[in-house]
Amino acid sequence: MPLITLDNISLSFSDKPILNEISATILKGDKIALIGRNGEGKSTFMRVLAGTIDADDGKLKVKNSTKISYLEQTPPQDNEKNLFDIVAEGLGEIGLIITKYQHFVNNNDLDKAGELQGQIEQLDAWQYLHKIEAILNRFALNGNTILSTLSGGWRRRVMLAKALIQEPDVLLLDEPTNHMDITAILDLERMLKEYHGTLVLISHDRSFVKGIVNKVFDLDRGNLAVFDCGYVDYVKRKDEQLHAEDLANARFDKKLAQEETWIRQGIKARRTRNEGRVRALEDMRKSFINRRKKQGNVKIHALDDENRVSKLVFEVKKINYQIAGLKLIENFSMLVLKGEKIGVIGGNGAGKSTFIKLLLDELKPNSGSIRRSKTIKLAYFDQMRENLDPNMKAMDFVSEGRERIDIGGKSKHIIGYLRQFLFTGKQAMAPIRMFSGGEKNRLMLAKILSQPANLLVLDEPTNDLDVETLELLEEMLVDYNGTLILISHDRTFLNNVVGSTIVMDGDGIINQYAGGYDDYLIQKQDILDKKEKSRSKPKAIIKSNNSSKKLNYKQQQELKQLPNKIEKAEIEIGEIQLQLSDPEFFKTDESQDALIKLSRLESDLERYYEKWSELE
Repeated sequence: MPLITLDNISLSFSDKPILNEISATILKGDKIALIGRNGEGKSTFMRVLAGTIDADDGKLKVKNSTKISYLEQTPPQDNEKNLFDIVAEGLGEIGLIITKYQHFVNNNDLDKAGELQGQIEQLDAWQYLHKIEAILNRFALNGNTILSTLSGGWRRRVMLAKALIQEPDVLLLDEPTNHMDITAILDLERMLKEYHGTLVLISHDRSFVKGIVNKVFDLDRGNLAVFDCGYVDYVKRKDEQLHAEDLANARFDKKLAQEETWIRQGIKARRTRNEGRVRALEDMRKSFINRRKKQGNVKIHALDDENRVSKLVFEVKKINYQIAGLKLIENFSMLVLKGEKIGVIGGNGAGKSTFIKLLLDELKPNSGSIRRSKTIKLAYFDQMRENLDPNMKAMDFVSEGRERIDIGGKSKHIIGYLRQFLFTGKQAMAPIRMFSGGEKNRLMLAKILSQPANLLVLDEPTNDLDVETLELLEEMLVDYNGTLILISHDRTFLNNVVGSTIVMDGDGIINQYAGGYDDYLIQKQDILDKKEKSRSKPKAIIKSNNSSKKLNYKQQQELKQLPNKIEKAEIEIGEIQLQLSDPEFFKTDESQDALIKLSRLESDLERYYEKWSELE
């Protein structure tokens, strides 16, 4: 059943065609990925579907009574409303009535609250009050918290809750995973798989898209192609389409077709990874495995002194670090050698940025030591995010006004260098204010990768990038001769680039695994399976020998201590929950630490109860 029909929709900005006579149908139950390069107009297309902007020409037909919710790419930055009010806004007029009622109740203005109570009952709206509270709990949100006090990842959760509260027929999501950690992304992925409505999704996260969509809308130079298949099949079909287009372009005048042909060939070349690079990545991972001692704790051990003088970048020995009593790193050791490519993953607040600051000597460990190479030349992606002058030409930002720059010992014209990052000559000479968010990120990466560095630290470089740029960046990083430390939540990106992965599990626990994200999952499962087998063996022996069921002395002592442990954990949980009920507390630096500690205590409490049940 068609819910939205686009009939010859056209839209231009500053004489640039964004949508060129687009026609398509969105059916009930469709889960659509909207794919296209940065600057192609994906977000504009979404705003047309949402009805927030009108097309210049053509017709947009929406089936009667169809509810559409839209999550924009950039969440509000300065909203001083609390989360309850923001989520309630998603319900429209009913939400505003419920919000007013809650404010009157909170301010003890019972007369005005009573006036609204009759209106709420007349509209049968009490159910919506429970819905708001339920969805806040679902996303682990405190309704009294002020939005402006939250990080980007938490703000996206709030806006997603607002989009879902009205149970829309069509849900429009523009880069919903930006700034989310992997755990949150996996939760959202499960939620969207189970979502029974129609979905249109823009995302750079290939693993995320692959697991959800059943149709692809490909926006390419103003034209829309519809692929009635999942993401994996789309990639194959798109390759075939690009190949046919290359053959057609070859028939035209070479000079006129040169730039377009280059762009499309560049994309196609990155669709299938170069076999040499795949082998290089495999060799890198084998090298990592060969130099580690095979133990269950998967920690890295030092090489012999004579082998490490020229190769060592960092030597980390038994470091500990905590903030306000919260353990972020406990007794962690590792080696980082020249040319290694290391991924870093972990939940928000697990200490990823703190770990990087310790490596770079911006923070000092509480104990332990970090030895650093004296020849480190650092390029740090995160430092560049605030350095964009909107009036500066793209080429001048990257080259600092020079026509030629030195890349890997070779002189390159700046326009030729920017072509590697999919910028045309015209774009290279354009002011930065003309660029989309993804194009700005791409420009910052071009600047970073042009620097003469032997240590590259990239903190979430994939946000807002299109798939073509991600594949290009993967290619460059695999070819990069220096040492790479990469913080990322993009599972496919980690799989394709890094030789090992550092996992920050919280409570100071850090482990390092060979390979990318998928390799980490396999190794982690192997460890859990081995632990499960070791637990089951003693039980089998006890059963077969029919030995006494009485507890030994150690077990008796453990059982005696458990009630105190449970009571202490429950008291601490209650104290933290009381803190979190105060909206002012979320404005302090300690709020994120408190959330992490609460999660750990709840996990401990569950473990204590399981142990008590087992011993009883």
